[in-house]
Amino acid sequence: MPNKKSHSKIACMVAALALAGPTAALPAADFGSLQKTIKCLGASAYNGPYLAPIQWPKWTTGLNGKFMHISDIHIDELYKEGTDPAGTMCHRPSATNAALNVAGKYGTLSSICDTPQVMLDATFDWIKQNTADVDFILYTGDSARHDRDKTVPRQHSEVLNEHKIVVDKVISAFDTSKTKFIPTFGNNDELDYNKMAPVTDPIIANLTQIWAPYKLGLDENQDWLNGGYFAYEVKPGLVVLNLNSMLLFASNVLTKDCVVDGSAGAGMLTWLRNQLSQLRSAGKKAYVMQHIPPLDHSGKKLYYPTCHTDYTNILGSFSDVILGSFYGHTNKDYISYVYTNNTSSPQDGPFFISTVTDTVPSIDFDNTCILHVSSQGPSIIGENNPAIRVYSYDTSRFAFGGLVKWTQYWSDLVRDNTEDKVTYELEYTTQQAYGLWNLSPLSWTLVLQDWAKNSTSYRDYLKYRFVQNPNPVLKG
Repeated sequence: MPNKKSHSKIACMVAALALAGPTAALPAADFGSLQKTIKCLGASAYNGPYLAPIQWPKWTTGLNGKFMHISDIHIDELYKEGTDPAGTMCHRPSATNAALNVAGKYGTLSSICDTPQVMLDATFDWIKQNTADVDFILYTGDSARHDRDKTVPRQHSEVLNEHKIVVDKVISAFDTSKTKFIPTFGNNDELDYNKMAPVTDPIIANLTQIWAPYKLGLDENQDWLNGGYFAYEVKPGLVVLNLNSMLLFASNVLTKDCVVDGSAGAGMLTWLRNQLSQLRSAGKKAYVMQHIPPLDHSGKKLYYPTCHTDYTNILGSFSDVILGSFYGHTNKDYISYVYTNNTSSPQDGPFFISTVTDTVPSIDFDNTCILHVSSQGPSIIGENNPAIRVYSYDTSRFAFGGLVKWTQYWSDLVRDNTEDKVTYELEYTTQQAYGLWNLSPLSWTLVLQDWAKNSTSYRDYLKYRFVQNPNPVLKG
């Protein structure tokens, strides 16, 4: 964790910035380049009043809300306990080797199997009992099972029914007229795996009906009906911009790179810029969500090349508006950060994005502004241990929406199967595990400086990256 000496130095600077504003003249300090830090702060959404109420308990108003992030349920109606995970995706027992029939009741860790109904039931029972106080839920998609078992290929009716199963669980746990559930779809949620048409794909019309109980007004939202993306103001002044990552995803053969005329991905990113410009003018803030992240846990790019560059530029150039971005897809827990080496005018870029991998971070902190940090949420599917994340966010008047921390709950799948019950428990908080004051780029910068020294908290990050799975699946 960052040491107390570093904290006290930066706290003095932050106090002055919070009280006098980011343009105030401050005395020299030995914490790096003070002027550089001031300019980095000025380009971030987390400046001025967003710093003050979170840094010191005596200044705290106590006005913190909560929201939940869940992802990648992958419900599988065909899952059967005691079947062969490797040979039949937990659908059928091996007829030749009974020793292979090890599929657990609640899921099979480190396998290519999806989620059994009993695990989904147990998860939502826990959610209903333990997260009733959340204000809203972000769901970054992939409700349907993978189409891996060629003996029983997915049918369109099966995909739609699996979406309905998830909706039924959500509305059994929450009153969606009061607690908003914001869903997106993943690359397995289309009628055909990894294929989504650039305009009015059939899955959109189907989900408009299936998701009607969420009461989001999607049937009247032309952005959604045409492209599968939409904006929703979850709280006054705080807008969720829900993107369709299939329009950027390089594995979707029905779309084209953003450099191509008529690219649906380019059209969506133009919409995103316009939305963020309007929010900036109105003094509002944004959370951005979608299923597929720009980078996987190893740093591999997942979007078409120009789409990747354009999206990164948006995260950088609107880092004064975007308070957080949230993704699913990889079934892993990691962070990526957007930065620039233009420390004299950071808001002008150029912008880059990098993932914190299993290699100690190597960052030239003296000549880098970290402007935005993206959160990659864990999943329900048993590729790694199931996990759910609850965020705390500031609800004070002048710092509304600022991310304070996340608290992660996990269930040990091997123990669940052994004890024949699902037990979710605290895995870690960002304050306890990493020493983060809040989830601002400034606070993350201090942690990354600590991680660059191969610190204990960095090694904890590597453990949590796979939700404490001792034998993780390493591919994206």
